[in-house]
Amino acid sequence: MGKGKVINSWEVKSFVVDSTYSSKMLMDNIVAGGKSIHINEGTLKAGCSTPGGTHPVTEIYYVVMGEAVLHLGEELIDIRPGSVVYIPADVFHALDNKSQTEDFVLLTFWEDANDNELYHSRIKAWGKSFKTINED
Repeated sequence: MGKGKVINSWEVKSFVVDSTYSSKMLMDNIVAGGKSIHINEGTLKAGCSTPGGTHPVTEIYYVVMGEAVLHLGEELIDIRPGSVVYIPADVFHALDNKSQTEDFVLLTFWEDANDNELYHSRIKAWGKSFKTINED
């Protein structure tokens, strides 16, 4: 039987995608030491937007901090801390941070880390999926 684990997001190194968005991979099978749901913490800078897109698998958001407009298919939906968003496979989604001064932070849940393109970008850049702030 495996043992439990605690990951403190403030100790996880951010993977900076560009000047508007950064990502922390908090949980995957490697970090968990066994089969696990993939959890990513994303930060969208104040006043910024994501370009949006679709994925071939389901994705779930949980809003931690800030407010944003979610483009979900043809709908525009205001989301804020405590909002849970179910994004079915192949449905377009994008975010607009509503604040000009505060970052927007959300957790993204995937059934498998390999379904998240940033997971592969981290491995390509770092040689692994997860780093702490104490690593180079």
